[in-house]
Amino acid sequence: MIKKLKGEKYLPPTVYEEVVEVGKEKGFDDALVTEELIERGVLKVKEPPKQLLDRIKLHQDIHPGEAETLSLAKSLNAIAITDDPVARAIADMYDVMREGSYMVILRMLNAGEINKEKAKSSLRKLVDSGWRCDVELYENILRRIEEL
Repeated sequence: MIKKLKGEKYLPPTVYEEVVEVGKEKGFDDALVTEELIERGVLKVKEPPKQLLDRIKLHQDIHPGEAETLSLAKSLNAIAITDDPVARAIADMYDVMREGSYMVILRMLNAGEINKEKAKSSLRKLVDSGWRCDVELYENILRRIEEL
């Protein structure tokens, strides 16, 4: 699905290590998919600027991958995709545009890149992969899928 999104798509080195290197060791399918997307140039690994990264890392509760993601997004005037509540709060503090994972699905549906059934299937896969939300948000996402 990510191939169909318009624009450049980046991930920072720490996220690459977590998703691809650690993911392959643990046998996660998304590790191989992500690695292939990088090899084909769909995703690019990019270092975040150190100065902003160092400031964001001062917030001790933030995970290193999330800190790099926010720093990179801010430097590129891009949207950080994060579901982590700490990262979302810090993104707001630094005026980093951010969206949750489910918004990728809604954006693709809205752009006509996927249909409603594919959107629902993608949402189920997101949940099956460990993404969590409350019942109200899940119902709201399903409602938005039906409305688009």
